[in-house]
Amino acid sequence: MGEKTQKDLYDGFTGESKAAVRLKAFARKAEDEDYPGVARLFRAIAESESVHAYNNLRLLGVINDTEANLEESLSREEKIAQVSYDGFIADAESEDDKAAATMFGYARDVEERHAKLYEGALQHMVADEVPNYYVCSVCGYVADGVIPEKCPICGAPETAFSEVK
Repeated sequence: MGEKTQKDLYDGFTGESKAAVRLKAFARKAEDEDYPGVARLFRAIAESESVHAYNNLRLLGVINDTEANLEESLSREEKIAQVSYDGFIADAESEDDKAAATMFGYARDVEERHAKLYEGALQHMVADEVPNYYVCSVCGYVADGVIPEKCPICGAPETAFSEVK
């Protein structure tokens, strides 16, 4: 693969991924405003953008066997939790943006949790277990097995969690 094509595939992956997340956020807002048809359209196009992002990753050759993917994901989670978010928090605090500092703190703490979940996933693979996962809609915390009465990161109630199918 040529250098320009490789860069273009990566840039395409980044753009498509951002579009998918943005459209999912737009769908939530449309639901909140009672526009279910528009919300469905945003979700459909978000899924389409996810297909494009996946195809770019596939062509880049970065999707490996599950064990390697878990190891790569664990490494990335540890890096972002330790390097990026502390700086983001400091920047937000220096600009007196409490909401952003809080959100960055949630994200940092949740990223650390993701690393633990990846470590546990290898054990689940060996034991041939399929655990249930639940995500907090406030901060993104992922619980495995049981929904906590309140989120250990942001304190949201049990009702803020949704099961991942």
